[in-house]
Amino acid sequence: MDNLSPGRLKILQAVSTLLEDNAVKITTAKIAQKVGVSEAAIYKHYRSKSEIFNALMAYIEGHLLTPLNQAQQESQNTKTRLQYIYKTYMEFYEGHPGLGKIVLNQTSAETSSIYDSVKTLNAKVRSQLAQICKFGQANGELNESFTAEEIAEVFYSLTSSYALTQSLDLPSLDRIDRWVV
Repeated sequence: MDNLSPGRLKILQAVSTLLEDNAVKITTAKIAQKVGVSEAAIYKHYRSKSEIFNALMAYIEGHLLTPLNQAQQESQNTKTRLQYIYKTYMEFYEGHPGLGKIVLNQTSAETSSIYDSVKTLNAKVRSQLAQICKFGQANGELNESFTAEEIAEVFYSLTSSYALTQSLDLPSLDRIDRWVV
């Protein structure tokens, strides 16, 4: 949402906030009401609700894939890489609980147009995490009792479960305590 016009940014922020409420069905009328403009004003910035969700998906993708690349560039230590990714993901989900619902595909009625993008994103994240874990195993930093894919799956499940607790506003362990466990 960083390189967007102020109008587009307000719309995406409004949708992100609306996604936090499980009872709200997202319509362009609700988005317009949240932004404080007419429905026609929404269509000045986006041609459709689908285009709005595609823009949100691009934002999410950037925030989930960029840390994977940064971690690999900034450290050769696998545990440091995983801690960085974990911290970044937790901060993202804390700051955007509504967007976590998209990653978890909990908004299928609103986001059916991006279902394949969500699946692809999750596959990319898991694949890159597995690569990081393979590197760690090759360097003797991670236990080889499990495959790199299994370690990546557990790691990703840990972050995804946090996204779920944030999106449903459930009680959960502090993210630091969660890492220690």
